[in-house]
Formats: sequence, C-alpha cells, structure tokens
Amino acid sequence: MEIRQLRTFMSIVKLGSFSEAARQQGYTQSSVTSHIQLLEKEMGVALFERLGHALMLTSAGEQLYGYAEKIIRLDDETHAALQHNVEPEGILRLGMSESITRYRLEHLLSEYALLYPNVELHLTLGTSTYFQDLIRKNILDLACCLEENIDEKDLTVYKLWPEPIGLLVSPSHPLAGKRLVTEQLLSGETLIVTEINSKYTMLLTEELEKAKVKPMRILEIEQLHAAKTFAKKGLGIAVLPLVAAQDEITKGSLCALDWSDTPWKMQAFMFHHKDKWLPAPLKLFMKLLWERMPLSKEANKNER
Repeated sequence: MEIRQLRTFMSIVKLGSFSEAARQQGYTQSSVTSHIQLLEKEMGVALFERLGHALMLTSAGEQLYGYAEKIIRLDDETHAALQHNVEPEGILRLGMSESITRYRLEHLLSEYALLYPNVELHLTLGTSTYFQDLIRKNILDLACCLEENIDEKDLTVYKLWPEPIGLLVSPSHPLAGKRLVTEQLLSGETLIVTEINSKYTMLLTEELEKAKVKPMRILEIEQLHAAKTFAKKGLGIAVLPLVAAQDEITKGSLCALDWSDTPWKMQAFMFHHKDKWLPAPLKLFMKLLWERMPLSKEANKNER
C-alpha cells in the first residue's frame, strides 16, 4: 500500500468520480484506476460499487477511508515537522540554459548556496528537449529553459518571464545601419548560434526557408562569450537572447538589428515531473525564485 494510492482513493471519495480525481491530481484515468485496483488486490476487498450512475463506497471502503485520513494526516505532519526542524541537505539537480544561468539566475544560485550550505547543487547546461528527457529519467529534479510553449502532460510547468531573442552584429557590419532587416537581407550571411537545436534557432531557420532565403552558413559555437566575440569581430550575426548582450549593446560593441518580425518569441519556463515528490531543497529553491523574480510571480499568479 502506497501513500499516493491512499491519496487517490480519498480524492475519488471527495470528488465522486475517477475522472475528476485524475484531473485534480494530474494523473491519467487509467493511473487512477490502477491505484484503486492495487489497493483492492492488496486488501482483498472491493472499495467502490456503482448504483446506477452513482459511485458509492462499500462498507470496507468506508472503513479504509477513516484509516486513510489518519495515515495521510500523519504523513503530512511528518514531512512538515522534518522540513521545519532540520537544516535542508542533500543534492539538488538543476538543468538550465546558459543564458538563464549566467544572466538571469546567477545571483539567485549564489544566494541559495549561501542560505543552504548543506545542499549540494548539481547544474547541467542544455536545451528544453534534453532536460525533458533527463526529468523523465529522474536524473534532474528541476529545469529552467527557453521555449515557445511546453505542453507535456507528464510535466508540471511554470511560466517564468518573456525572453526576447535578438540578431546581434558589430557596429561596422553592413546591416547595422539598416532601419529594417528582412529575411532577404540575411541571404548569404553567417549566422552564429550557441545551440543549433534551440527552439529559437530552429524557428529562425524555418522562417528563412519559408522566405526561400539561404544563409551562407550556420556557425555553432557552444559558449555565449565566444559567440559574441565572433559577432564583435564582424564574423557573422549572433542569434542570442538579448539579455546576454546587454553590456555589449550599452557599450556599443554590438548592435541589435531592427528585425522585421519576431517569429521566435521565447518564454522562460520551469518544470519538474508531475509525479515527483518535492523535497525541501527543491521547494526552497522554487520559493526563492518566486520571491526574487517578480516577473515570474506575476506570470503565475493565476496558475499556481
């Protein structure tokens, strides 16, 4: 018998249906049915019966409900007491894009490390698709990345902040003086990207293909700093989150082109597996993020 099975059982009783319980808990209806079947098999009794359209508890189900309430209340109290009285410790495994790590959450990560010195932070850099795979394998606890949208039923997703993407060039680049840059003007140019499989890179190349425009080449450079350096030397057009080039734009060593359209409007998201138990280190990281990032709090005020 598992706690989650008892929670599913209680949810069905309170909501009156398997489908509503599945919706509230974020499970598929087949998962909810499986939870109850496993409970009934272990107990050796039927817990529900249908009378017409009504779902009713059997006498054994009524007995189990009383015990389930006590068990779940005790489980909640145990977690609350341990998390309140014990200094958080363990490993927190995070996945983040480089731009989010360096230009959005660097100070937050440092603050978290100072606040909770017994928590060991493991940070992996990558893209959304890569992180989703690691989350499903329980290799990561939480991921933050840039996407257009994340609509995966097995993930719990939080919208953070909008993240504009820019085309960045040296002030001496021929396109730097253009009032409006169209797809056609990118023909024969070198595009510099840090992640060839990032969503905004793929969306840009799709737009160019639709316009029947071919860049001379797409140059993948893993490090943001190196990509900006190449662009500053006039070796191509860097496709990057604008936040990663704010210092260079302010100093005048890079220019953001006035792009004719923004088909790749990115959004920062945070997500974990919907079935994951959230340990204290993870909850505290998420809480700190909400407190320190006002845009994320505003974005989720009606979603959390």
